Amino acid sequence: MLYFMLNPFNRVFNGLGYFKNFTAKKSIGFLIIVLALAFVGCKSDSTETDPIIDVDTDGDGISDTDEVLNGSNKNNPCDPKLASGYSGYDKANTIWLGADCDTDGITNAQELVDGSDPFVDELKDGDGDGIPDFQEIVAGTDKDSACDPVQNEDYTGYDASSSIWANSDCDGDGVSNGDEVAANTNPYLEDLEEMVFAKAEFLPTLSEVQLFRGNPSELVVSSTTLEYSLITPLYSDYAHKFRTISLPEGTQMTYNGEGLLEFPDNTVISKTFYYFRDERDPSLGKKLIETRLLIKKDGVWNLGNYLWNDEQNEAFLGTAGPIVPVQWVDMSGNNRSADYQVPNAFACVQCHNKSDTTIPIGPKARNLNFTFNGKNQLQNFVDLGLLADAPEMTQIETTPDWSDNSLSLEERTRAYMDINCAHCHQPGGQHDASIADRPDLRYETSFEASHISDFGEDIKNRVGTPPGLGTYSMPQLGATQLHTEGVALIQAYIDSLE
Repeated sequence: MLYFMLNPFNRVFNGLGYFKNFTAKKSIGFLIIVLALAFVGCKSDSTETDPIIDVDTDGDGISDTDEVLNGSNKNNPCDPKLASGYSGYDKANTIWLGADCDTDGITNAQELVDGSDPFVDELKDGDGDGIPDFQEIVAGTDKDSACDPVQNEDYTGYDASSSIWANSDCDGDGVSNGDEVAANTNPYLEDLEEMVFAKAEFLPTLSEVQLFRGNPSELVVSSTTLEYSLITPLYSDYAHKFRTISLPEGTQMTYNGEGLLEFPDNTVISKTFYYFRDERDPSLGKKLIETRLLIKKDGVWNLGNYLWNDEQNEAFLGTAGPIVPVQWVDMSGNNRSADYQVPNAFACVQCHNKSDTTIPIGPKARNLNFTFNGKNQLQNFVDLGLLADAPEMTQIETTPDWSDNSLSLEERTRAYMDINCAHCHQPGGQHDASIADRPDLRYETSFEASHISDFGEDIKNRVGTPPGLGTYSMPQLGATQLHTEGVALIQAYIDSLE
């Protein structure tokens, strides 16, 4: 009985123990939860956050995230296009440094070195007036007008190759800028009364003849003097030549077939001989030797020669024929030299004489019928009102260019002989071809009538003989050393006839 009386107490006591164990376990779990919540709560109360790294791959100062959101290219430092003065880019980013955000051909890195704006094309000049567009925008002038702002008559900063500038008429005289440049007139000077015409006289100095503007050694022709060239030029010890024609006011040349043009009285034709100091870089300067003049008076051509002084600022009329030593570097980088022989007055007459009459040699229509300085020379003369009676240019034969390897050997050689040999070897020339069985080396002469095949070996040997060896060498005047390229051409042609 006592057992049963005590047993409920035991069960109660055991139950309390179980409850005690359960409560302890529950308390520990609760404690863990509370601590975890406390830790989270403490962390959430902190004012510090983990740093977020904004990557800018292209260095344009705009994060990749923003570029993706904005729709621009995160790998292109020039997208989006940024305005002038922007400085938010990363100067250390190689992608940005290697780009050219203003597309002016200069990298961003170089623009930083130069102190220029990498977001402004300082070179762009849409209207060709010589003033960059960005400067015109700042100044309030029209960047699309070649004549805004207005320039004075001495301005030369324009871009003559710009079609917008060339087609404009900045002096309002009815002649486009491009045509004025071609005619050597001033595109910023309307007053035609100030045009200077050459003086058809053999005056003491070349500058007095008024062929050139300013310092004559710069070879800048006056507004009424025309520069011209020959498609196949005469060889003169590798000298370069600057050729001009000056017509008197209100006159024209006249087309007279494919031979020499007809010139009015008081025409002045000039040819200046010079050497570049280094043919690879003309900016290094040149040495002027002589300027020869042909002046037509009362239907007769007269010859005169001007020698350039050591100071290279003036040429003086003279009759002497001195030897002038010259040195230059050719296009291949080779050092070259020549003892240039200035011809005396008698020697000039020998080459320019035909049937006891002095005539020009080079300015034949067929020698001029090619593009020079951007225009066909004969067509340019016609357009300027300086050449009368000329047919369409396609109806005028063109002398072959002796240096054009796409042409036949015969064409090239006959052209070379025409300009270098035919002034003597023609009817009425120094070696009169009207005498039976003498060679006639004019380009227009047929092969059969030229007698080239009859004199082939003689021609071949004579052109290969160094100048100065009596009357055997050919040419006898105008050169002191062989033109190796010309000799090779003629000899190859003669050999081809066998």
